[in-house]
Amino acid sequence: MTQSQHPAGQEVLATLEQSTAIDHARLGESFKIMAYAGTGKTTTLKMISDAMPQRRGLYLAFNKGIADQARQKFHRGVDCRTFHSLAFRHVDRGITDKLRLPRLSPSILAREYQLQPITIRRLLSGSYENFTLTASRQANLISNAVSQFCSTNAQYPAPRHVMMPEWMHEDDATALQQHLYPFVERRWLESIDPRHNAGIGHDIYLKKWALSSPVIHSDYILFDEAQDADPLMLGILLKQNSQVIYVGDAHQQIYAWRGAVNAMQQLPLPSSRLTQSFRFGESIAEVANVFLRKLGEDVPLHGRDDLKSIVDTQPFPKKRNAILCRSNARAMELLLSGLVQGNKVALQADHERIARFVDAASALKQGRKVFDVPELSWFSSWHEVHEYCETNDGSDIKPLVRLVDEHGTEPLKRALAKISPISEADYVISTAHKAKGLEWHHVQIEDDYNFKIHKDEAQVSVEELRLLYVACTRAQKSLNVHYLMPLLNALRKEQIKEDKNKPSDKKIVAF
Repeated sequence: MTQSQHPAGQEVLATLEQSTAIDHARLGESFKIMAYAGTGKTTTLKMISDAMPQRRGLYLAFNKGIADQARQKFHRGVDCRTFHSLAFRHVDRGITDKLRLPRLSPSILAREYQLQPITIRRLLSGSYENFTLTASRQANLISNAVSQFCSTNAQYPAPRHVMMPEWMHEDDATALQQHLYPFVERRWLESIDPRHNAGIGHDIYLKKWALSSPVIHSDYILFDEAQDADPLMLGILLKQNSQVIYVGDAHQQIYAWRGAVNAMQQLPLPSSRLTQSFRFGESIAEVANVFLRKLGEDVPLHGRDDLKSIVDTQPFPKKRNAILCRSNARAMELLLSGLVQGNKVALQADHERIARFVDAASALKQGRKVFDVPELSWFSSWHEVHEYCETNDGSDIKPLVRLVDEHGTEPLKRALAKISPISEADYVISTAHKAKGLEWHHVQIEDDYNFKIHKDEAQVSVEELRLLYVACTRAQKSLNVHYLMPLLNALRKEQIKEDKNKPSDKKIVAF
């Protein structure tokens, strides 16, 4: 077995899977490590870097906090950075200095571009009706189109980067893309012009760097959480002559709505696996495997033999450090309930987004228009929001709308102001999205995940299965799945039936 040094000096033995990844890394070729939840991704990457002390390495993370933590773990021969920090060092200071300038608001951009209101057709309550698209809303579409272009591997903005709402009539959407495209092109060129005095976001200089065909001077690159990469990041790495080691979990890809693509499944590279979890025991691994199997995996996740994890099916868990919800709305409901009971509650959910939604709802109720909250920026009244919630497209915001209706905006604001620091809280309430990368001893899964059971058959989307897999693998000692039992039972029955129908000579090969 391969040995690695902990900061304290003690040696750690690598598992067979980790040793395989280390041996693969020594060959100097690019490859990917398919790593299930809690299987020691960062530890494995550290072992790889320790095994190649004479080579210069670069560890790439998505945010500065993770990169800073990694810097404490890797030896000095490994530079730990984000994509943005790499780009910042190599882009003209005249552009990066624009980060400090005020950005153009939609109203200012609309006035500068002399945009005029446009009438389009939108689908509401089952039929199309005329809708006035204000100049400010058009400016929003222009700004968003530049951001969309920046996340892609495209060389220049195009009409397709103007993202239209699904409820807009298809003919109007196509015409509007063509109409707004010249303004998108103008906004992009102004963004990369040091002489133009409007502020920019970080995506601008990252895209500018990517368009320069950058060469990353490192012998090897360790790209963590690769499943969450967007096409821009992948495009940069695929053009490098350096060895690139992609590590991630294809089934923890829960940010497709942000433009992420599942690199772990799409990259045509040799692969190795990490299937031994160090976070939890076999009982929690078994729950995760139900979801993995439904997601098409034949290779199971293994729990630690020396950890006695418990899967609890009782309606009221005896212990809980964290409650994991699907939606921000459910998290807020639990926050309100906890505060009424006198609990000290921390909120890991996106409370800033919730606060903006509540403020926007208050404005709409008072007849004012909203521009800075995408979910509500298309509506002129709270009544229109209610109508939209009855359509399929509006199902995502319906829980938040109901929350505002039932509790009012002011009580919700007061509840948000009473959130306890995590270090002082009795328990944490989080969404599964916000819980990704975190872990707690005792986890309770809430009741708002999307699935249906029809005649003992489970109806659940791939996206929901991934979210449930992420949520359940946050637990270390106990996992309460009371609300998931109908789904788990249906999936288990389905999988038992599949196993009985398999040819007896078919073997599952783990690698």
